[in-house]
Amino acid sequence: MTITLPDEMRAMLQQKAEAGGFASVDDYVIDALTENDEVVSTSQPHFRTREELEKLIDKGMASGVAGVVDHAFWARLDHRILERAAANSVRS
Repeated sequence: MTITLPDEMRAMLQQKAEAGGFASVDDYVIDALTENDEVVSTSQPHFRTREELEKLIDKGMASGVAGVVDHAFWARLDHRILERAAANSVRS
């Protein structure tokens, strides 16, 4: 596959590749895509149809006592999101 990038983007990717110790922009992009695929595959549910989604919901409902969704829950969730965002910005 060949992807044509604007010169500015190619230069930016070249700098990131060099800073990351990659031999080429191609290697840098392959690594970034592979890392992104691993994050997506481990952090997001996989379903293609409404039926698959409904099965996942039923499985979740049958899995036991649910946690309480209160102010503390949302505060913990906000904290986790901010931590992940900070970690992702360090990688970039």
